[in-house]
Amino acid sequence: MALAATLILPITAADSHNLPLSGNDLAPGERFSTNIHTGGIQAEGQDIVARRRISDTQWSTMIEGKTDDKVNANYVVYGKPIYAMASGTVIGCWRNAPENPAGGKHPARDKGLIAGGGNHLWVKQDDGVVALYAHTIPGSIPAAICPHNAVLLGDNAIVQGNPDIRKEALVANGAHITAGQMIGRVGNSGASSGPHLHIHMERDGKPVKPLFDRGLTTPYVDGKGMLNGPWTPIAGQQLPRAPILLWPPHKIGTWKFNDIKDEDYRRHFDHMANSGEMLHLATCKDNGASYDTHWVPASGQWASAFGMTAELAASMNAKYVAKGFKRVSNYVCGTRSVAVWHK
Repeated sequence: MALAATLILPITAADSHNLPLSGNDLAPGERFSTNIHTGGIQAEGQDIVARRRISDTQWSTMIEGKTDDKVNANYVVYGKPIYAMASGTVIGCWRNAPENPAGGKHPARDKGLIAGGGNHLWVKQDDGVVALYAHTIPGSIPAAICPHNAVLLGDNAIVQGNPDIRKEALVANGAHITAGQMIGRVGNSGASSGPHLHIHMERDGKPVKPLFDRGLTTPYVDGKGMLNGPWTPIAGQQLPRAPILLWPPHKIGTWKFNDIKDEDYRRHFDHMANSGEMLHLATCKDNGASYDTHWVPASGQWASAFGMTAELAASMNAKYVAKGFKRVSNYVCGTRSVAVWHK
């Protein structure tokens, strides 16, 4: 099978955001999944966990070999880094609240001494929207962006207004964070029954639909989802309001991947192209049984094809050369080849 793809251009909409999790932090066979909120100020919010593929359609929230679902660290999502969805100023936070046992709650919650968000971060984004990141691991929100180091809150006072922030969690003249900055790790604190990341956005007391520039989704119906998708680009839209598997983009940079199996190559290609990368070099082995790739940040237009016969390779090259492209990589392995064109 041959694949041809041109550059996936960056989304430039002013109101699109980064996803709060990264594809770099997923092990092979792992993906995130979402549960949607449906009411109140959190109506457009998401709870995000991570899953490990067991079979073609079956996934588990537990790390391989771990069976005790009462231990937070046994969950795939636990400890995954969280990244700022947009640049903004911290207006409220808590960073050292104790965690719940998975499936239970900390006794201080009933006394009002732990905020619903547990260890959390309120950020007023530069676009005026307020975002909440909730339930992080104790101490994982950097002290440089959250000045509150106490373990428990001293009272149950809620600030009246929008957003509703616990009085002691308010931050005056807070730190400014930048989009993509690491701001904590996924945990299980506050009003949480298991490790996950809660996010939502609001403005003037009303929920806001967050739009995300990159990433891929595929349906996750009745606890089943396919590793090979089909994966649909988010492309500046809201996450689907249905259970999905979520594949955030890879970080922009220079990356090399070796020994990618033929059956995995298309998925790998689509993910990296969606992430804003382009192929610099691609080689194959054993008549196209596997591939090595070298990716760089995308610039200009580009295309690539793999699994080509000699006849198809000549035809593809003529097609792209006629459009002003130059073949920058061409590798033959037996009767198959892989090529890259830039313009």
